Amino acid sequence: MSWADDNDPGSRPQPAVLAAEAGRLAAGAERRVAAPASVVRQHLLRAIRDLAFDLRAEQLSLLEAVRGSKLGGVTLSATRVPVFLRVGLEADAAGTRVTVLLADRWVGKVGRNWGLTSVYVELFGSVLSAVDGVLGRLDPAAAAFAPWWRQTGPGDVAIMQNAAGIANRAGAVLSRHASRLLDGDAATPRRASVSRAGTETFTFETPQAVAEVPAELADGMLMVGTLVASRPDGMPPHLVAQVQSLVVRIEEHLAAVAGTVGSAPAARFTVDPADVPVVTFLHQQARIRGMLPVRTLRTCTTCRLEKVTNPDLERLQERTRRTRDLASSISAVVTPYVLAGRLVQLNGKGPSFACPRCQGMDADETVVTYCQRCGDRRAETALRTCPKCQFDFRSLLAGDRPWQPRATQPTGVAAPATAAAPGPAPEPALPPAPPAPTVAPSPPPPGAPRRVDPEAEQWPRPPGYAPG
Repeated sequence: MSWADDNDPGSRPQPAVLAAEAGRLAAGAERRVAAPASVVRQHLLRAIRDLAFDLRAEQLSLLEAVRGSKLGGVTLSATRVPVFLRVGLEADAAGTRVTVLLADRWVGKVGRNWGLTSVYVELFGSVLSAVDGVLGRLDPAAAAFAPWWRQTGPGDVAIMQNAAGIANRAGAVLSRHASRLLDGDAATPRRASVSRAGTETFTFETPQAVAEVPAELADGMLMVGTLVASRPDGMPPHLVAQVQSLVVRIEEHLAAVAGTVGSAPAARFTVDPADVPVVTFLHQQARIRGMLPVRTLRTCTTCRLEKVTNPDLERLQERTRRTRDLASSISAVVTPYVLAGRLVQLNGKGPSFACPRCQGMDADETVVTYCQRCGDRRAETALRTCPKCQFDFRSLLAGDRPWQPRATQPTGVAAPATAAAPGPAPEPALPPAPPAPTVAPSPPPPGAPRRVDPEAEQWPRPPGYAPG
């Protein structure tokens, strides 16, 4: 694949994309792949990890990641300069629409002024080639992809070209002795969050009913929806598509109101009546997982060894380590330079995963829990019944009803009286007509079948549910 000609309008991105990245070195591409969005997302996540990017946002419709650092940019190495990656996923009738955007993370035009244009062009090309390679394996029609677009200007500033070459040679030495400092600190992938929207309650609305959900529980519903879309585990495809559609719409709603003032826009979300079983299912599963222990199952991508970890224990151990190291640094500090060096070491946590069998540092992660009755590990996405002891997880939610009818205007309340001008005298009242006889509706025949919605009946129901 090659770069598009500047005169080719078909490969240019939308003007809003170019305006948002004005002054930056940027590149990207738009692809259409004949594959489900969930499959495309899984393969792109693996490619992003293989390219040594750190995930910052992991949603169904959006993946954001970063690599490198401003300090690492002094080496002029394509693997260390700061770069931002955004991948958008949109399902359509033909498959999935994928938009890829790469941009430098310098302030203003620092990247071009420092003579980094050629470095970023090399970086953009390598990342886009890797993405096209993944998409090409999913769709045989990948050869018809349009060329990449880029926004890099006329080139490096002339006075910086020689300086860039000298710095590049010196950077090779610097990178060997300062790799721990330049790699930066890995962060936890950020998902769409209702809690960060500044609201305590998230309300789902239909014309007839409302469901008020605490913000933390709403975040759990999004997490469950992401798990269902990523690992359907035998659920019917049309039900998985409903879950994915609802989660994507919620993510887009939270992204649209992120810049608004106040929490009122983010606190209410209108759904269709067909989405009521989906919201009920996600609410049920999120509450069940909130009552059970949460563990992370990490599977080594090299030897497939499984390791179960406790996220709460890892956070507690990391907090204790940082507190101990900082206390020892302050007590033994001699100069500010020694203190600065010790503070830098606090960020050197090392890899978040190391396989004890093959020493691999890359793993696939998923959420698991344990049965309360027999202690068996359960890794399925939708928790229903333990296959070992037949414990029904839904029995933990007896009487759970998230949906409530809308409040109506109370009857019998007189409207406030208003002063009115005197009108003409009323005519004599006629005698009331006799009431029409009321006829009770005829009951259905004993053998008549009840009307059943086949799609609604496939959703899991809590124990004691009686169809109306």
